[in-house]
Amino acid sequence: MNESFPQLTETSSLPLLSSMCRVRRRRHFRVQGMTVTRPILCLILQGKGLLALDDIVHEAQAGELFMIKPGTTIEAVSHSDMTEFLMISMEHMRMKRVRGQWQMTPAISLPSDWQTGKIRIRNEHQAASRMSKLYDCYRGEHADYFISIHSQLHELLHFLSEHRLEANLEKVDPAVERSITYMRRFMSEGISMDHLAKIAGLTPSSYSRSFKKAKGMSPTDYLNQLRIEEAKKQLTEDNCVLKDVAESLGYGNEYYFSRKFKQLLGIAPSIYMKKNRLRVATVSSIGLDEQLGSLGLQPVESLNLSFHPKTNQAIAATSAKPVAQTPALTSKLDRLRRAKPDLIIGDASCEPYYEHLKNIAPIVMIEEASDWRQTCLRLAELTGREPQAKLYLKQVAFQQLEAGASYASHQEQKHTVWAEQANTRGAKCPLQTHGSKSWMPSRRMQKGSTVEPAASRASAHVKKSSLSVIGQ
Repeated sequence: MNESFPQLTETSSLPLLSSMCRVRRRRHFRVQGMTVTRPILCLILQGKGLLALDDIVHEAQAGELFMIKPGTTIEAVSHSDMTEFLMISMEHMRMKRVRGQWQMTPAISLPSDWQTGKIRIRNEHQAASRMSKLYDCYRGEHADYFISIHSQLHELLHFLSEHRLEANLEKVDPAVERSITYMRRFMSEGISMDHLAKIAGLTPSSYSRSFKKAKGMSPTDYLNQLRIEEAKKQLTEDNCVLKDVAESLGYGNEYYFSRKFKQLLGIAPSIYMKKNRLRVATVSSIGLDEQLGSLGLQPVESLNLSFHPKTNQAIAATSAKPVAQTPALTSKLDRLRRAKPDLIIGDASCEPYYEHLKNIAPIVMIEEASDWRQTCLRLAELTGREPQAKLYLKQVAFQQLEAGASYASHQEQKHTVWAEQANTRGAKCPLQTHGSKSWMPSRRMQKGSTVEPAASRASAHVKKSSLSVIGQ
């Protein structure tokens, strides 16, 4: 999206440069738990490592650019021989002309919709050159010092805006971004495809094609996804009323809203409202109970039904037809029923038993992911453990970097062992047609135990560094 940084009018808002710094550190450089107070652009000049922004871990290396919004907590670690980065701290000022005089007051944020995280840019070398030139000007003592640096900052932001890339490496389409901005602002109202196309300046058919190419889904699906994301925020608030949430997001009634919500998340909004207090059970052949344990949640019951002798026939017939209830199966289902779960989380191995299980509690089937981290985040979303999942993933990533190749090799061996164990457990249940399973490094946790974040522990091989200039 080509955000505009306006010329001065009677009321204008523009970003101003607050400070810049160029940091160079040797091996074992680390930043711990720093919270920024102003928008920051950070360009990596040398080295590589991990950068955690509010516990979301990014791999960082030379040439990459990051946007960091106010309130974001930073943790970083690098084991390169030399680490160097350039930071621009900005302030968004609102300017108003009063009786012929300009008055400036701080504004909340930058006039752009950039999110905290990595900014993908075409012509990275030119972006780095512009930032370096701005830094040289910032250090100088020219007569037009004030005007020059702020003018160059505006030009830099324009350049980054014009050369931003989507995740698929396609250039950001300003027309599509304009329509998305409208969706975000007016999602509570009825929004037609024709109106979105008009905002984008395209015909409805051209708009639909451009949107799907840029975002990988139709405008309607994207709008529905935005609404559901907003609904997730509202549903976790105290004294939330389902009908009010549905109306605030532009859904005709709460029943249509509930159906759309369940289609996307797998559970009804009424269950999602109390996800932090759910009694969860697992029916799995790949250790979903241990994966939940890594997030600090012990299931009220954990079953593995994949060994049942009737499984093969059940899969060969149809998943809609329940497996015959033998004494062994009845005993296990009775155990599950006595545990009184509010939600059952299962994998593909429990598919033949779906009809039996859904009579005990609502059930969500975890789809297979190519990366175990996706399974972790999905479990966290269902159980209200998102902060714990981000912390756990950060812990694993930082430990892997600090321990080096030996730790990485150990993790790969662990993944292989998990896969072999699961394949053995599922040998009598040929579910390989569902694709390859994803395994998550995990360990059982006793009730009350906690996972100490790697970033909070001192290391004999890591030197702590303070960057007090951040946000100042």
